Amino acid sequence: MLPIRSLYADFDVEPLLRQIADHPDVWNRQNTRLYGPHSKLSDIWVRYNAWENFKDRESFNGPHESVWYPVLADIPAVKPLVLDVMRFVEGKRLGGVLITKIPAGEECKPHRDGGWHATYYEKFAVQLASAPGQAFCFESAQLSALPGELYTFDNSKTHWVINPTSEDRMTLIICIRRSP
Repeated sequence: MLPIRSLYADFDVEPLLRQIADHPDVWNRQNTRLYGPHSKLSDIWVRYNAWENFKDRESFNGPHESVWYPVLADIPAVKPLVLDVMRFVEGKRLGGVLITKIPAGEECKPHRDGGWHATYYEKFAVQLASAPGQAFCFESAQLSALPGELYTFDNSKTHWVINPTSEDRMTLIICIRRSP
């Protein structure tokens, strides 16, 4: 099975994109990925472990029940989109929700994601913004997703994302468990 596959290409992402554009301050409110392969990216953490549970990085990323973050008030269109994806993939449990932005001409370096959250949930993504030439890459496959396209990927395999274009690339990543 390929480590990345397109599932559907007709989600309406315009309401969420408008809200993000209207609230540019939503980016990087939680600067948790300043180093390593994600250092060139900007993030909007929409859902994850409650910040009051933070004692150290290891325990914070361990088993937990994810909660919606206050940023939801600025970009409320994200929640119905996430719930639409949950229904589409017949999800049973919702984990983290993250929006990433790779600026024009930048990349996310090759890496594998590990830890409890990364291995417990399946990863689904809705492409919010992209331009021809960008790609989510694995050694055996790559995908140049279009805005609105839903795809799934195996983050336990080495992967990277390139954006050699003149446009920012934005992706909504949704962590879903489909089995009880």
